[in-house]
Amino acid sequence: MELTKTVIPEFLTGGGEMGELIRSRDWSETPLGPAETWPQSLKTCMRIILTSRQPMFVWWGPDLINLYNDAYRSILGGKHPEVLGMPARDVWKEIWDQVGPRAATAMQENEGTYDESLLLIMERNGYPEETYYTFSYSPVPGDTGGPGGIICANTDDTQRIIGERQLMTLKDLGKHLPDSTSDEDVYRRTITVLKENPADFPFACIYRADLKAGTLEMAGKTDVSIGETVLPAMLQLESSLSADWKFNEVIRENKSLIVNGLKDKYGLLPSGSWTVSPDKALVIPIVQSGQECPFALLIVGLSPYRQLDEKYRSFFQLVADQVAGGIVNVHTVEEARKKAEALMEIDRAKTAFFSNISHEFRTPLTLMLGPLEELLAQREGSLNAEQEAHVMATHRNALRLLRLVNTLLDFSRIEADRVQARYFPVNLSTLTEDIASTFRAAVEHAGLQFIVNCSPLTTSAYVDGDMWEKILLNLLSNAFKYTLKGSITVSLEQAGNHAILRVKDTGVGIPPEEIPHMFERFHRVRYTKGRTYEGTGIGLSLVKELVLLHGGGITVESEEGTGTTFTVMIPLGNAHLPEDRIMENNYEVYASGLSETYVNEALHLGRENGTGINGNVPEGEDKARILVVDDNADMRDYLQRLLEKQYTVDTAANGRDALEKISANAPELVVSDIMMPEMDGIQLLHHIKHEPATSSLPVILVSARAGEESKIEGYDIGADDYLTKPFSAKELLARVRAQIRISRLHQQAIDILQHSADELEKKVEERTAELLRKNSELEQFAYIASHDLQEPLRKIRTFSELLQNGLQKGIPVNNYFEKIQSSAARMAQLINDVLNYSRLSNTDAQFVSTDLNTILQQVRTDFDLLIEQKQARISNNDLPVVKGVPSQLVQLFTNLIGNSLKFSDKQPLITITATRLEASERASYPELENDLNYVKLEFSDNGIGFEQKFAEKIFTIFQRLNEGRLYAGTGIGLALCKKIVENHHGAIRAEGRLDEGATFTVILPADQ
Repeated sequence: MELTKTVIPEFLTGGGEMGELIRSRDWSETPLGPAETWPQSLKTCMRIILTSRQPMFVWWGPDLINLYNDAYRSILGGKHPEVLGMPARDVWKEIWDQVGPRAATAMQENEGTYDESLLLIMERNGYPEETYYTFSYSPVPGDTGGPGGIICANTDDTQRIIGERQLMTLKDLGKHLPDSTSDEDVYRRTITVLKENPADFPFACIYRADLKAGTLEMAGKTDVSIGETVLPAMLQLESSLSADWKFNEVIRENKSLIVNGLKDKYGLLPSGSWTVSPDKALVIPIVQSGQECPFALLIVGLSPYRQLDEKYRSFFQLVADQVAGGIVNVHTVEEARKKAEALMEIDRAKTAFFSNISHEFRTPLTLMLGPLEELLAQREGSLNAEQEAHVMATHRNALRLLRLVNTLLDFSRIEADRVQARYFPVNLSTLTEDIASTFRAAVEHAGLQFIVNCSPLTTSAYVDGDMWEKILLNLLSNAFKYTLKGSITVSLEQAGNHAILRVKDTGVGIPPEEIPHMFERFHRVRYTKGRTYEGTGIGLSLVKELVLLHGGGITVESEEGTGTTFTVMIPLGNAHLPEDRIMENNYEVYASGLSETYVNEALHLGRENGTGINGNVPEGEDKARILVVDDNADMRDYLQRLLEKQYTVDTAANGRDALEKISANAPELVVSDIMMPEMDGIQLLHHIKHEPATSSLPVILVSARAGEESKIEGYDIGADDYLTKPFSAKELLARVRAQIRISRLHQQAIDILQHSADELEKKVEERTAELLRKNSELEQFAYIASHDLQEPLRKIRTFSELLQNGLQKGIPVNNYFEKIQSSAARMAQLINDVLNYSRLSNTDAQFVSTDLNTILQQVRTDFDLLIEQKQARISNNDLPVVKGVPSQLVQLFTNLIGNSLKFSDKQPLITITATRLEASERASYPELENDLNYVKLEFSDNGIGFEQKFAEKIFTIFQRLNEGRLYAGTGIGLALCKKIVENHHGAIRAEGRLDEGATFTVILPADQ
């Protein structure tokens, strides 16, 4: 018999799915007739559209029969493939009122049409849909003359038009909302912007929520025709209308919800750009990020011509987020304004407080200093050495406190503009020399060189003598505090009509980033090296204010490690000064006592630190060693005298000095001040607690900051105890005794634990060695056992086969031999799988760059016979190169593909796809390493599948979900796969549906 071969017309070749569909259609029953008889112009058109990637169609003949290509299917949506060969009027009946006249123009007038981004409401997927297309109808000449049909190319502009429209809305919100001055202004501007987009917002309104009162208040709406019965101006949250709109549910769950059936409930509502009233609305909570309760609700009528998909919902959420951001911005600005006002009020109150409290301090200080000075004047014979040291330290610190109080009082007066300066004509060079000379003894006693060089001035200078003294003494005191070696130089010279005062030192200098802040009140340079860290931080700020009162200015130049120069420049003469404050009589110099206060403090700071060890330790007595750390010499002396009767006391002037002493001779306890130069107590504490050798060393911090919060902060940073100045001697001694007792008990416990830990570590090492030995023996056993088991199995299979061959075919005994051979083969496979599984524990395998395409080809070759028997189809895309063990990857592919071939009741279809693992997917695989790139392999089949609840169970060794009599296997294959993937630092997952197939996802490291 001769077979008839179907000949495909050349003009219908190719064309993908549509080409195949058109070729398979019997066109003889249509107005077009058999394809072989189609007019040449139609054939030409068909060749054009089938070879084009542009969405195209041909309407042919008087009925405009519809023919189209693959790309046009997305435009047809759910109409495909039923509309192939249908008249165009029936295909697009919902838009025929628009496209029909254009088709008539082409067919009847032989003229082409062109439309750009034309709005068409199509019904392609069961609902009317807003679409925009650019297309042209071009008439095609028929073979008999006149237009025979139309050819059309289409461009889908829907996403572009809608995206631009929505982007404009978001852009306008971002442009106008940040300028809002109140919540009401934010809502008003939002409604104004939403009105400009009636296509996406047929109607919209905003309710402000008062959750405490349980009410909603209308803040704005896009259309005034929205009635009170639909969305009233005021609404109770518990009302039935609120329940209909799901307001309470939205607030409670803090998520947007859809309200359906608006037409049945409320009739026709504002429709915006459309002629059809919305039937659905979306209620969106407006909430600040991180908060759980919304402060407003946005209600949006949804377009009747769009489905609320994820992209559409995200747009509305972005609008709500913009509104929330606008509200938060308004509140932030308002809070900043209120905070600024509050800070100004606090500043005024602080100035008044300083003024009042300074006056109040002066009275008790005067009553303290008077008796102390009398006691010091009569001390000969009445006080012993220790008592005299106590009285002198008390007097010295009382004077220092008085100076600080006076400084605060001066500063508060300047702030309140109550300073009554008096400017006298003075010989500024002589005055400066006299004031500076009072510092010479203190400077030279500290081993520094003191240079005073004041040149005569040609013009009189008008200054307030007391203020000039404070300016110079503050600058000298500051230079002395931060100059540990070298010199301090005071110079005065004339430059034009100005007097220039310079105080230069060779001290530690100022970091560059600190220089702009040197004259800010309360600012102090942290961690700088100096004689002390004590001070109020207002000395230089006061100097600047005093210089400004003289119409001058002050600058600072400094280099770290080299020194600092402060330069004061004031105008000469009196033309720049207030007339009512100028005194023409000569300035009378009198002893203010201020110089003596500064100099006494400098003398005390300039003495040797006096840090050291009290060596008076009675023989045979185990005294605890304590390190006292404080930059104040009086405080160090006091603590040393207090503690040395019971303990060995070592002292240090700052944290850095303390660390050196701890390193040389570790104490049992550290008592440290917090605020110190070079290294403060907090830094010292961190060093002690973070070094293994000293982490258990107890530390008591001493601070002038009072209050429970300060103590809690002290404990939080790791201190073992915390003392607030002033403290009693009894309290200090009790705290010290407690910490030393705890420290010694702690050390005893550590010694016991260390001994136990050594014993335990020894036992663990012995146990580990035993486990390694047994594991080696077990692995050796696996090899020996597999060989010993396989040998008798081979003999069983060989001899049973010989016996079977010697028997007559068809007798019952043959069935028994077949069962023997089948069981022996399964047993051999089981032994081989167990051996493979045990070998995977070997970590010596070499990882190399492996092309998975090569691996797949090798496995396909191995399965050639089975693939042919089952008529299986295996498809794959281009597989990547990975870093792996080739033999193990062959095993992985063999097991996965073998399972797909095995567990199939129909023609197996196996698909292997490879993609790069995206960053968004990594969270699903927590076992992956962060610093590696991975590829994702998916092995999908159409086999018997499995229930998803068994997805993890199937990777367990010897686990089977199917009866062995139906599907042969050992239950080890997938366990092997999991083990191989884990060896490669990857992951494996399984998804399946019963009788619908399975997909195994394998994640492997990419070749770097």
